[in-house]
Amino acid sequence: MAQVIIYGIISGAFYGLAAIGLSLVFGVMRHLNIAHGSLIMIGGFAAYWFFHLLKIDPFVSIPFVMVILFIFGALLYKGLFSHLDKLPEGQKIDNSMLVGFGLIWIIDNLATLLWTSDVRAVTPSYTGKVWQVVPGLRISFVGLIIIGIALLVIFSLHLLLTRTYFGKAVRATAQDRDAGNLMGINVARTYLIFFALSAALAGVAGVLAAVNYSVHPMVGFEWLLKATIILVLAGVGKIGPVFAAGVLLGIAEGISVYFVGATYREVVGLVIFILVLLRRSMR
Repeated sequence: MAQVIIYGIISGAFYGLAAIGLSLVFGVMRHLNIAHGSLIMIGGFAAYWFFHLLKIDPFVSIPFVMVILFIFGALLYKGLFSHLDKLPEGQKIDNSMLVGFGLIWIIDNLATLLWTSDVRAVTPSYTGKVWQVVPGLRISFVGLIIIGIALLVIFSLHLLLTRTYFGKAVRATAQDRDAGNLMGINVARTYLIFFALSAALAGVAGVLAAVNYSVHPMVGFEWLLKATIILVLAGVGKIGPVFAAGVLLGIAEGISVYFVGATYREVVGLVIFILVLLRRSMR
């Protein structure tokens, strides 16, 4: 059972990282960017091509992937999402979701056209290496790196949002966009950078997905589903709870595999999702 929990923590660390960008953008900007999973997929393919064409280690390629996704996210925001900012909150959420659906269709089909529907993975030389914590309990080298990167990202985001001027600007505009404008904050630039940053975080998750799982053009929806479940569990715009909810989901899936088999692994998250929604609707 302890080994199962270890695997669950590794998966959960990835889940939390995959959801953090979606949660922050929705919490701060009220954009429900459901194309976030497709951005993770692009990050995975970027890591794959860096590894196979340029022979760059996937974890070393993370800064390059982040830059690519940052620029791509900035272009998406400037070209599509920025026009929704002045809408009322409800319309902003609805319209951003529709834009996201269109992006999923375009990005996923374009990826299929460019890279075919084959399943690919990044397998560096240390993929199979494990560290034996105690007799009978092992953790993979890749798993340790995933947990370390996830914790580093969470800690860095916390410092960015609490200890920097940009973070204060983000939190101020999240509370009241108009008041932020009156206080001299460049809200448009803040939103642009923040949306691009969420895309860069999706790129980090994509690299980890390519190493620990696999990547193909339609995998984005699977990661979007995980991120949405975590969003419901943790709430929006919260860094620590998102990571904790991801770990909780990973452990729950691992325990379900141990008791009922891998066939029902995906069902566990959906059941948790429904139960949480039912509980909140009864308050």
